[in-house]
Amino acid sequence: MSLRHREKRRTALRYLLALPRSIVYNFRLFPLRQAWRLPLLLSHHTVVRDLSGHIEIQSPQLKTGLIIIGFNGCPNSDFRYHRPCICIQGNMVVKGNCAIGMGAAIEVAEDAVLTLGPMFCLGPRSTLICHKAMTFGNHSRISWDCTLMDTDQHALTDATGTRTNPDREVVFGDNVWLGHHVIVTKGTHLASHITAAAGARLVGSYDQPLSILAGNPATIVKQGVKRSD
Repeated sequence: MSLRHREKRRTALRYLLALPRSIVYNFRLFPLRQAWRLPLLLSHHTVVRDLSGHIEIQSPQLKTGLIIIGFNGCPNSDFRYHRPCICIQGNMVVKGNCAIGMGAAIEVAEDAVLTLGPMFCLGPRSTLICHKAMTFGNHSRISWDCTLMDTDQHALTDATGTRTNPDREVVFGDNVWLGHHVIVTKGTHLASHITAAAGARLVGSYDQPLSILAGNPATIVKQGVKRSD
């Protein structure tokens, strides 16, 4: 049997193992008219920290596997060792196909809102932490080992007790691509058709579409180009 056929059999087995847990969470999270279609497929080794929040599906097309967690990988990820971690205490809005990769982590704090546009992809071992609001446009693609945050995850106060580092919203336009090891800090706004090179640290607003960003902090290094795949 070829390597390709063995991998297909492994993938099929992983989906079979995911069914019991996926069925439970679909009927726990969604109304009956949606749950029976099994829009959520959750790998059997996903770490579920908290699902006390709300996942809302706004996709015009409801289908099985609209949201896939823990299956997508890359050559440097391993299904056996890279476990995805999910903590949804706030609101997560899904507007289309959504893939959360092997070993990826998502945290949505209470009262926070995470909005994922169609064809959203969070790569293996990447981390997304939403404590206020994060919005991703259509076809947002995030590579492996990236970190995206709208918060510092700790409060700093001045002498009067006033917080000096409030959480700040993160907004992505359409067709934004992040290379591996990109860091997105709170308050980042990206126009559509922006590509961030590997290792870039995004700080502030980048309102020039069709741009390539690179560096720490990231700046525009090329304009008038976009990803073709």
